[in-house]
Amino acid sequence: MNTGILNIGICTVDAIGQYVDEFPPPGGLRTFDQLTLTTGGCATNCSFSLARMGVSCRMIIKVGDDVLGRFVLDEARRHNIDTDGIIVGEGEGTPFTFVCVHRGGQRSFIHTTGTNATLCLDDIDMNLVRSARFCSVSGAMIMPEFDGQQTADLLRQAQEAGAITLLDTVYTDAADRATWQAKMFPPLRYVNYFVPSEPEARALTGQTDPAAMTRALQQQGCRHVVIKLGEQGAFCRDADGHERHVPAYNIDEVVDTTGAGDVFHGAYLVGLLHGWDLRTVALFSTAVSALKCTRLGGRGPIPTYDQVMAFLHERGIQIE
Repeated sequence: MNTGILNIGICTVDAIGQYVDEFPPPGGLRTFDQLTLTTGGCATNCSFSLARMGVSCRMIIKVGDDVLGRFVLDEARRHNIDTDGIIVGEGEGTPFTFVCVHRGGQRSFIHTTGTNATLCLDDIDMNLVRSARFCSVSGAMIMPEFDGQQTADLLRQAQEAGAITLLDTVYTDAADRATWQAKMFPPLRYVNYFVPSEPEARALTGQTDPAAMTRALQQQGCRHVVIKLGEQGAFCRDADGHERHVPAYNIDEVVDTTGAGDVFHGAYLVGLLHGWDLRTVALFSTAVSALKCTRLGGRGPIPTYDQVMAFLHERGIQIE
């Protein structure tokens, strides 16, 4: 069944190295224990998290006409993700990331932007956008053609057609506040749910308190704001000004946080599809993100819907 969820944004092929605690000097060599090859990128991770939880979706990303692009397409089809909107850039390379996983779960990235740098509004089939029930853009700030006004134009057209819109970003410390605001403020006017991480919200607003961040972001036009706080959980502020902090769950060991924010975003769409209130959606999404972090990789460890519900039930939390 088509749920009407459309994910637009960045993709990568990720080579995940575990563990990489030190980078070699020029001419040097370091070894690591394990390499995993998988799809990655915000829109791709979000789509695969939906598929893992039994929710169908459509994905608009841009890949190259190379072996990595074919890998992404094959993996999406294998997991029953609608690929009709995927763009293949002739003569272009598929984005690639070497993910260095450090002991303790944090990670560093070495990345080539590939087709993420050339994705633009003219590439996108707007009939797919206008027919969506939920239209989500993931990966803002590292799509130089699409970021800013083009993203705003797409989200505006989606809203005008009746879609509920969502926006998520990628944190880049290379951008100053003026750049963040120039790229993010135009689309925020057409966003129902903005789901940044705490560093992203801080980069945009200059605030350090989550409540102050959400208020500042709503002043730019978005209705609901959910800030992902990592090990501190999430902070939510709805369009009526109701605020709620949802704490994180205790888990035995953090193995890898790669893709945790993207998985949170996918789980958030699941909650919206069920019609849950903001707090319940955040409880569910935080649980999905926590479970993902107990294993290596951005995609493979994503829990099923039943596994999430069992995890919540063990903690005395009832949903539905």
